[in-house]
Amino acid sequence: MYSHFDSDTWITPFGLIFLLAIFAAWFLARRNAVSVELDGSHVDLLIPVVIIVGIAGGTLLSLLMPMDQMIAGEMMQTGVRLRLFGMLATGAVAVYVYSRIEKLSFRRLLDVFALPTLAGLMIHRIGCFLAGCCWGDIVSNEHSTSFASQVQTLPFLSGLSSGVSYPPGSLPYEQHLAMGLIEPNALASLPVYPVQLYEAALLLVLIAALWRFPWRRFPAGILAVIVVCAYAFVRFFIEFLRADGHIVLGSMTVTQLQCLFLLLSGILLPGMLGRARGGPLARG
Repeated sequence: MYSHFDSDTWITPFGLIFLLAIFAAWFLARRNAVSVELDGSHVDLLIPVVIIVGIAGGTLLSLLMPMDQMIAGEMMQTGVRLRLFGMLATGAVAVYVYSRIEKLSFRRLLDVFALPTLAGLMIHRIGCFLAGCCWGDIVSNEHSTSFASQVQTLPFLSGLSSGVSYPPGSLPYEQHLAMGLIEPNALASLPVYPVQLYEAALLLVLIAALWRFPWRRFPAGILAVIVVCAYAFVRFFIEFLRADGHIVLGSMTVTQLQCLFLLLSGILLPGMLGRARGGPLARG
């Protein structure tokens, strides 16, 4: 049930769903590649490279931002976290280097991977729900805590959901224990919002809305910009219901600041991309 491995458990639902997410993204990216007359072998080579480089980049970002490891103020810290935007950014760097080597359009390659990446993330969030990572705020505001801004960002939503509880050993349980919200012998964590499933549902809607977008008729890179901005917008608001991110500015987490940066970048990039209109695989 959990994302971590121990001496007795080498295969977990989280791990299997993570693999399913990778293969789903791989399959869809291959289809996109064929639709723009790009050899599918490029996708076959890029997927493992992007994953390896992305994991390394996400880890590096965590090391450079130690405050982002805190999930219950100073009372509890996790180990190094793999940051999604760090993984995506360094993965994009790997795609760029590959595009230069193979003399392909970097922007079009990003288009090829844009929606498949969202689809993989959507599936991955189901694994997060099962594992208890990326968990949500507590659903009740009956439990007063000095860290309310971290685990009860939107207290007026209390009662709208019955929530889900996680067993001892899970991250939500350990957070609530560290905060003194539950007793050491408690059988489960307090109910929290199944925010992972909320995000998965929103991603499904986003994918359905963009699936028929005629991106091949637009300048290369436009679909990638739209997808990044759309996800940043969704994630910014979802983050208010997540309890695993340390508050760094007002009521915002590091991830929300990154979302704002991506949205601002998305406003500026289309004008730059519109000046490069070559063929589907024009050098870009």
